[in-house]
Amino acid sequence: MKLCNTCNELFEDDKDLCPVDSVRLADAGKSPFIGKYIDDRYRILAFLGQGSMGAVFRALDETTSRQMAIKLLHGSRVSDPNSRRRFLREAKTISSLNHPNIVKLFHYGLLGEEQPYIVTEFLKGESLARRIREKGHIPIEEALPIMRQVLSAVAEAHRAKVIHRDLKPENIVLENDVVKVLDFGVAKLMFERNEQSGSLTMDGKVCGSPGYMSPEQCRGEELDIRSDVYSLGVTIFEMLTGKRPFYADDVMGLMFMHVNRPPPSLNAIRVDLPFPTGLETAVRKALSKSKYERQSNAEELLDDVELSLSQFEKKKESGSQMSSGWIPFDESSVKAVNMALKDSQFAITTPQEVLSVSSSKLREDTAHAEQAHSKKDILSATAKHRFNVFVFTLVSAFLMFSALKLVFPEQQSPQLPDVEQLISQGRNAEALQLLDKIKRQKLKPHEQSYVDDMLFNLGIRLAQAKDYQRAADSLLRVSKNSDHFTKATNLGKRYRKLGTEN
Repeated sequence: MKLCNTCNELFEDDKDLCPVDSVRLADAGKSPFIGKYIDDRYRILAFLGQGSMGAVFRALDETTSRQMAIKLLHGSRVSDPNSRRRFLREAKTISSLNHPNIVKLFHYGLLGEEQPYIVTEFLKGESLARRIREKGHIPIEEALPIMRQVLSAVAEAHRAKVIHRDLKPENIVLENDVVKVLDFGVAKLMFERNEQSGSLTMDGKVCGSPGYMSPEQCRGEELDIRSDVYSLGVTIFEMLTGKRPFYADDVMGLMFMHVNRPPPSLNAIRVDLPFPTGLETAVRKALSKSKYERQSNAEELLDDVELSLSQFEKKKESGSQMSSGWIPFDESSVKAVNMALKDSQFAITTPQEVLSVSSSKLREDTAHAEQAHSKKDILSATAKHRFNVFVFTLVSAFLMFSALKLVFPEQQSPQLPDVEQLISQGRNAEALQLLDKIKRQKLKPHEQSYVDDMLFNLGIRLAQAKDYQRAADSLLRVSKNSDHFTKATNLGKRYRKLGTEN
């Protein structure tokens, strides 16, 4: 079928020009739905694309002559009456959202008995994902209004107790200066709740986009609005740097990194770009592994970002320079440096003063030594100069030690990275054997906790792959001191029974 974008009429493929408007016809795509009516009101004009949640079409509302977007959701389990009622109830809640930065859901229903659809406003802008690809990254001045509008939209949804579940740059559209967030709650409309894990699943898979999924979403746990906060943190990180915080060769490896790996800082990814310290802190908090350590909702994240950006804008107006890439060190290092310098008749109050003060003192004493006229004065000045060289060396050592502590944290057990690599390669059975070997070693508390987390997450993944026997073996190896112990034991017993039955 071909479509006239002027009169919105459809024609056969053998025509090139619209007989009414004499304009070139566009390809309407290949779909049996093109030309059909939905609810005797919406005429489907063209196929726009296919996604994980279904097909998207451009349609014409015959009652208002307004162009709309229609999403025909696939894979939905709405064959039973309870599921249909739940779909209609959730759709009604989402359609009640009224915010200038949220794409409006106008209509919803079922085609036949099992084909759900939703009708939303039609947008002509470009996605944030495309903007990032084209520009490499979004400069902070351009990113500010985008962040504000996105966070404001998500905050409004959170106030209505609606979780997005699939926030990512592809679901954010830029129309001139207006930002629109798409698909609020569509994941919940589409997928059935898994009663064992509390997660939204389709065909046994955890739903979401792996590059932006929160740790609890990767683990298949029940979600709340703090999962959206994590996805927003990833989106802001990618917008500002052009890269996501985590990359892997496969989905399982990527999900493993979300659960276990600390995110890099913005400046670690883009050392050429200065970022406000407050913005670094806000993004790092949003990317916390534990949902209890993140901002409690998008509104709180918006407040953190607003505070940081207002300070940034004030500094910009005053012409102040932002710090870029400075690695701070902890207060204990500052106290140790002060003890070393107490005989030099000065002390420091902040880490940033260490280099400037010690350098100026060294230059002052060097000049004093050069100006001494007597041998006694020269010897005294030289001794003082040597002492300050020693102090300066000591200060530098403390600085280097503190920086290395941040850049090279305490190493894990040497074999743990091997386990991570095996899991990322999908070699789960070998990973389980190696974890069992590591577990028999004498481990430090933080290593034991890390091993227990890996055993729990590996068990969940093996169960999702229907390898119930190994899943049980992994889960039942979780230590009694672990936070996962009770849940791991219950699931392990259940999966062992399933493995025996199969």
